[in-house]
Order: sequence, then C-alpha cells, then structure tokens
Amino acid sequence: MLVDFPNIFEWLERAAPLQGFPAATIVLLAAAVVVAIWDWRVALFALVVQYLAGGLLFADLLDPRLAFVKFLAGMFICLMLYMTARQVEWGRQPADLSPAEQSRLHPRRTVAIWRFTLPALHLLHLVLVVAVVFLVFVLADRPAFQLAIIPDYVSLAVLGLTALGLLGMLISEEPMKAGMSFLLFMTGFELLYNTLDQTVAMLILLAGANMAFTLTIAYLTQLRYAPPVALDEA
Repeated sequence: MLVDFPNIFEWLERAAPLQGFPAATIVLLAAAVVVAIWDWRVALFALVVQYLAGGLLFADLLDPRLAFVKFLAGMFICLMLYMTARQVEWGRQPADLSPAEQSRLHPRRTVAIWRFTLPALHLLHLVLVVAVVFLVFVLADRPAFQLAIIPDYVSLAVLGLTALGLLGMLISEEPMKAGMSFLLFMTGFELLYNTLDQTVAMLILLAGANMAFTLTIAYLTQLRYAPPVALDEA
C-alpha cells in the first residue's frame, strides 16, 4: 500500500500559522541559543530549528521549491557538523592546550545564581546575547532600520542573524562555535540577497558556498582536536 506523503505546498499550508513574524521570532531565538549555549548538541539542535524556520521565510521570498532547496542545504550542513562533532568528541579538552587557552576554556571565576554556578565568562556571553536580541527587537520597529525591499518580519530576521552571527564570531575561539555563528550570518545575508536575485544559478552558488564553508569548519575542527604528532628525533 502506497503512502501519500504531503507535497511542499501542503506542508506550507500546514505551517501557515508559523509564517511571518512567528517564523522570524523563532529564527532569532534559535540563533541566540546557537551563540549563547556551549553544549554542541543544544547548539546544533537550535541551528536545525533556525534552518527550519528560515525555510518558511525563504518561502515568502522565493518559489517554494527553491525554498525547499535552501532547507535541504541547511539540513546537510547540520548533518556534516553533527558528524564532525561526534568524530572529534567536540567539547572535550584538546590535547595541546596552552596555559592561556586552558584558563579561557576553564575560567576560575564563577558566579553563583540561585542553585547554579556558572563561569563568569559564559555568563558574560549570555548577557551579551540577551542584550543584542533585545536591541534587535527595539531597532526592528524603527523605520530607519527597516529595509523597504523586504517585509518587516524578514528585516527583523536579517538584522538579528547578522548581529548575532557577528557577535558569535567575536566571542568564540572554537572553530565549531565560530563556524556556526558564521553560518547564521550567511543565512541573514541570503535572506537579503535572494530578494534582489532569485535566479537558480545564484541559489546553487550560495548553497555550494555554504557547503564549502561547512567543510572548512569541519577541517578546522578536526585540526584543532587532532592529537599532536610526535616527531621522531634524528
């Protein structure tokens, strides 16, 4: 017995309540989790959610079939990052940490909040992310920060993704975390650029560029966590 799976247009019809500002809000909050949360599983799940909600935004700008290609490219990117993180056991301490790097990864200063104890540096990053999200929501309502060529909710997503992506690249020293932030920035750029150029060739070019960036992130992560090679003395 054949199963009749819904097509793209039927899926979009079912997701209609999430389109528009709800999708933009989900994208923004998911991006904040990617930047703020250190655990790679949570951050990668948030990146998947960001690509899912981002697909709904692309469906408002592109042909739904082209938006589905964007969604598939995002899922492949998340799969590549997942395989890389599992392979290197991302989150463990690299074997060749310098004392300065070790102090940054495992800061001695901690802050107690109710029953939880958090490293002061991670708490600072969380405060910065919350501040950026609040600022984005405030500025998105101002006409000076709204882009006339795209809907207001897409403008909110573009502003939030680019701001959080840049913040994540500034505060992250790990290739995986910085790479995820760069991918957030790229999604914001694509939301803006695909409004101007909706050709299939450019869509394929941008998807290929994202794949190439992801391969670079995977290579740098592998290189960072690879055990040091012992050279035989002559």
